[in-house]
Amino acid sequence: MAKEPKEPKEPKAPMEKKEKKGKGKDEAAVTVVAGVCVARHPRHAGAVRRAKGWGGVAGAVLCSLLASRANLPAFDWMLRGLAGGIAGYLAVWALALAVARQLVIAEVRARFAELEQTAAATVSDG
Repeated sequence: MAKEPKEPKEPKAPMEKKEKKGKGKDEAAVTVVAGVCVARHPRHAGAVRRAKGWGGVAGAVLCSLLASRANLPAFDWMLRGLAGGIAGYLAVWALALAVARQLVIAEVRARFAELEQTAAATVSDG
């Protein structure tokens, strides 16, 4: 017996989640679409990645330099440089993500205002 091919599933929209209310009830699933996403933005996603990399490098270099100036053994200042690199990476990542998120929101608001003005001009002309 040959198996019948299954119908392909419809792909989900990005950032789409389904929440079910109530367990075992016959209620319909509620679709919740999250807001803007920095990870999918073509310009800001790359900027966050670059900032994370430079933050890690700067943290590693700074902590290694400070530890070597304190006359610590090489193993200790390398270990402190590694810890500083991780800390710098995480700190700059959080900061870059917060800034990029605000920039993306500002771009969306500006585009929305532009579309509203265009729609208002179209309605007043017609």
